[in-house]
Amino acid sequence: MLGRYILKGAVFSLAAIVLFNACRKREGFSLPDNYIVFTSDAQGISEAETSIVIKVKLTRGTDKEIPVAIKITEQGAAYGTKYTTTPAAVAGTINITVPSGNNEASFTVNKVPGVLFDGTEKLIFDLYSSGSPILIGTTKQLTLSFAELVATNSAYTVNGGGVTFPNKVFIDLSANRQTAVLRTNWDLGFYSEASDFRVILNSSSAMMAKQIAKNDLNSVTAADTVGFGNEMTFSGTAPNPATLAYIDYPSGDLTKTAIATISATASDNKVYIINRGSGVGSPSPARGWKKVRIIRNSSGGYTLQHADITSTSFSSIDVPKDAAYFFKYISFENGLVPVEPEKKKWDIAWTYFTNIFGSGPSEAPFLFQDMILQNRNVEVAKVMISAKSYDAFAEADIAGQTFSSLQTAIGSDWRSGGGPSSGPAVRTDRYYIIKDGNNNYYKLKFTALTDAGVRGYPSIEYALVKRG
Repeated sequence: MLGRYILKGAVFSLAAIVLFNACRKREGFSLPDNYIVFTSDAQGISEAETSIVIKVKLTRGTDKEIPVAIKITEQGAAYGTKYTTTPAAVAGTINITVPSGNNEASFTVNKVPGVLFDGTEKLIFDLYSSGSPILIGTTKQLTLSFAELVATNSAYTVNGGGVTFPNKVFIDLSANRQTAVLRTNWDLGFYSEASDFRVILNSSSAMMAKQIAKNDLNSVTAADTVGFGNEMTFSGTAPNPATLAYIDYPSGDLTKTAIATISATASDNKVYIINRGSGVGSPSPARGWKKVRIIRNSSGGYTLQHADITSTSFSSIDVPKDAAYFFKYISFENGLVPVEPEKKKWDIAWTYFTNIFGSGPSEAPFLFQDMILQNRNVEVAKVMISAKSYDAFAEADIAGQTFSSLQTAIGSDWRSGGGPSSGPAVRTDRYYIIKDGNNNYYKLKFTALTDAGVRGYPSIEYALVKRG
């Protein structure tokens, strides 16, 4: 029976974490200072947005609640007249709390409905105080502009969530904004462009899918899945080329997905057995299996039918297309869920990912931390510093670059892989030119793989080269 099989996730060594925790207990050992900072120093809220979430972050989580006071300085925007905050500000101060065991907190700035903005209004937020033993770090001030922001330069740490890489983080360079989403919040993505009907797997959770020769979901039983537990499984030690057919090809080519194009002829759409992959944790828990069938509906979108393998009935979710997004996402438990931002509101993403190893007939899937993906309307070129230094690269140099639209154009290239004698590290001999969906060109380099020695918090630095 399929339920007897357990997904084998990639094995990641936690020796460094064990050593770190052990060192904390040694007499005389003291941890580095723990700082609180804004995740960026500037953000913009566009005309179409009604609110924006602003986050603060600790170097590391603590075993106690940390109160934080944030002062507001207004420039052309009065509290209650043009904006409010959640939680509410009192006498020009917002008080929030970083929960015990967590390393971040947030507040929301809301536009007052119906109020017009000139685009010159700004709010300056200052980290005023924090509870002991937390110190205030260098990024202690954030300027919020009530206008679309085109950032000229920035540097910050990506909130991947730590050593179990729980988050997929979408980064909008021009807005100086990152959006972290728990990578197990969704299962399938449905392509929203009008011309095509494609469905992708959650490649950040090691999902696999295999088509079977049935198109009636209720007729599928455990007998139809005999042997799938071994066949549709990642090996932590020896990547298996035979499993390549069950993943979405990492390049982002929608003609190379595990689930075939959704046909306009309903009877052509077969049932798929889905291995939902692994969750967040160490060890990572198996997320279980599903049987699914996807058809087009009369509204021009999709209808997903899904159930547990042994179920004799199924649930349905209608997924509409939305031109503002490249994909709309579903969770088997929660239906339609928000995941990636609108198509022009993110450029690259940091994530755990189903990558491939080898080439040609020996290509095989394996699980990779620290993958950088790019949006479908973004192009990327790599520049070696031996050809042109990062500081010297200017608008005149753009024409000489070769750009790629593959979603893995950066991929794993920004860091070395590590090995038995050394861990992974940032490659400092290269940087990247990114052309975003609004034709802005940025140069971007990675400056750190960790934050205070903790994996899952890489750092980036970037600057505007040419405005679109």
